[in-house]
Amino acid sequence: MTLNTLGWIIWTIIFLSALSYTFGVRNYVSKGLGIPHATAVQLFFLWAIVLVFRFFSFSKLHILWVAPVCFTASLYLTLAQRVPILTPVVLWFAGLCMEIVLVGVKRPSQQ
Repeated sequence: MTLNTLGWIIWTIIFLSALSYTFGVRNYVSKGLGIPHATAVQLFFLWAIVLVFRFFSFSKLHILWVAPVCFTASLYLTLAQRVPILTPVVLWFAGLCMEIVLVGVKRPSQQ
């Protein structure tokens, strides 16, 4: 197995994780349950990793360190909220990602 193949396997795992998070969030929201900010940021980071490593020529093996850093950063940015410029920007993009993910989902407040 070549490193390129291993990179695609890792990318596929992250892609499936992003899909799983997406369907989970859609399911929770359709039942009227709230989504924590950390989950929204993690979903944003997962899709960002999927898209960046799919459309740019970075080695997919970098996902092995990017994904854990993004996961840890999502917890820090949402729980500590002490990064003055970065936290609001990331939360805004996470909100935008959530709006895209939730297109077509009937929320109990809309029924």
